[in-house]
Amino acid sequence: MNKLHSIMKNQSLIIGSMICIALLMNACATFKKPATINEAPIKERALTQEANGIRASAAVVGDREATQIFGIDLTRKKIQAVWVEIENNADRPVVFLPTAIDPDYLPPQEVSFAYHKVFAADENAALDRHLMNLSFPIRNLINPGSRASGYVFTNWFKGMKVIDIDLIGDNLSQNFTFFALNPDIAQGQAIIDRMETMFSAVELQKVESEAALREVLEQLPCCVSNENGESSAEPINVVIIGAIDDWTTAFLRRGYRYQVLNPRYAFGRVQDISGKKLSRGYIKGQELSIRFWQTPIRYQSKPVWVGQTSSRLGGRFADTAPAEVTLPMNPHVDEARDALAQDLAYSQALIKMGYIKGSGHARLTRKEASPKDTPYTTDGLRVVLVFGHRPVSLEDIDFFNWERLADYR
Repeated sequence: MNKLHSIMKNQSLIIGSMICIALLMNACATFKKPATINEAPIKERALTQEANGIRASAAVVGDREATQIFGIDLTRKKIQAVWVEIENNADRPVVFLPTAIDPDYLPPQEVSFAYHKVFAADENAALDRHLMNLSFPIRNLINPGSRASGYVFTNWFKGMKVIDIDLIGDNLSQNFTFFALNPDIAQGQAIIDRMETMFSAVELQKVESEAALREVLEQLPCCVSNENGESSAEPINVVIIGAIDDWTTAFLRRGYRYQVLNPRYAFGRVQDISGKKLSRGYIKGQELSIRFWQTPIRYQSKPVWVGQTSSRLGGRFADTAPAEVTLPMNPHVDEARDALAQDLAYSQALIKMGYIKGSGHARLTRKEASPKDTPYTTDGLRVVLVFGHRPVSLEDIDFFNWERLADYR
């Protein structure tokens, strides 16, 4: 018996030693700078815009491309690189603000630290230098007649990525917005193409006055529906007015991201675009989901969209429930609507807002994977948000003289 115990003890020691050796070998797997770096495919597919003498280009770096360029697997830490180039032909220096691309972007030193290994001081320092050399020189002025380029490390996001570039100078502010594809995932461009060609010129309904706008918006359907146009569900409680570059940028600034959601239907079709205020890497966001449909309405030449926003019951604490527990929609849907409106007021792109009737009264709404309907409550109002070029301070936001929210409490 003692002999058997001794054999088992020796085996345990051997196995433990092997595990320690394997872990140590993995820990010592050090960084090796790539022998060659091929940036040509990234630059070839980069999107470019130019305004006021400034030319900006941007592209999402694919996961495999990132490994080849940086020598590390960025996806392991849910990091995504974005290539940016700024050519300044204006008459004054400008500064690039990477926060516009991702409010929680990662400095190169932070990214490098995440991949440091023990007993590898020289290799860790080499990784530090490599990432610093490839990163966009955000501390430097981009002087007239000069060009700057490099990579910004952002939180990884699947599919289409909205890249918002902000530049500032002396009495100068310039913005560029790009809808860039992830080369590893063919998703996104079809959405933009469809939205731009959805309605012909003869189908557009042009509205100029606020009174006419209010009338046409109040006549829109109250709620989303199923594929057959039956079973009215969540209320259509948001109206967005503005160029897509303006309002998508506003959402991006407040932490919203494009996200495929379960289908809801309005005007006989599934939502044109959807999103959520997602966790940006390590920071948990509000549990707001948004679905939008473009309409043929044009208010003073600006496109008009209608949307539905809601949140999960329990919000940011919902995911603490056991997996078998159904997580229904928060029945107080007006809270999500008002939270969205207040949130976007801080985007510096909201120029006007107001409330109109149209989202109906308290009714039943469907929820996925549930045999029963769940009631929701609403005051029957939908918020109208008009977006324009930034920046717009809170005190500069104008208001439609329509319904007063306080009268519905």
